[in-house]
Amino acid sequence: MKLITQILHKFNADLGEEFNAYHNHAQRVYHYAVTLLLMRENRKLAICAAFHDLDIWVNNHMDYLNHSAELARKYISASDFELLPEEVSFIIKQHHKLTKIKGNIEAEAFRKADLIDLSAGKIHFNIPMSLVQSIESQYPRHDFTKIILKKALKHACRHPLKPFPMVKW
Repeated sequence: MKLITQILHKFNADLGEEFNAYHNHAQRVYHYAVTLLLMRENRKLAICAAFHDLDIWVNNHMDYLNHSAELARKYISASDFELLPEEVSFIIKQHHKLTKIKGNIEAEAFRKADLIDLSAGKIHFNIPMSLVQSIESQYPRHDFTKIILKKALKHACRHPLKPFPMVKW
């Protein structure tokens, strides 16, 4: 979706050489989410996709959910979108929840979409593998999984007694 690209270009300096890896991750998550919802487009989910992990690069740390949600809130406040920032914030803050999100189908679809991408399609819920492969082909990984694992290991070495803050039950 063009909106994701437009948003992320504003953070080009923060993303640096990992721009394409994060951009394509955001695009894949977005496309999986709208597919799970049987939709063609969803601006709210596009904004969520652009911002959901972005603070990893903006502030260079792994405690990023609240900060990423705040980046999205600021973006929404400065734009003309008729979205409630709380809705976007909720989806971003819950996207790593390990259990089902009840009562919010968009948040649950987004959670599943991120898991589909994190697993490189090995977990794909009801999305046909041919569609997963098509999305992966359209938006190549550019070592996204390796980049995230490297950042997570760095966090674990620096903070061995602290669990990963992004994991939610």
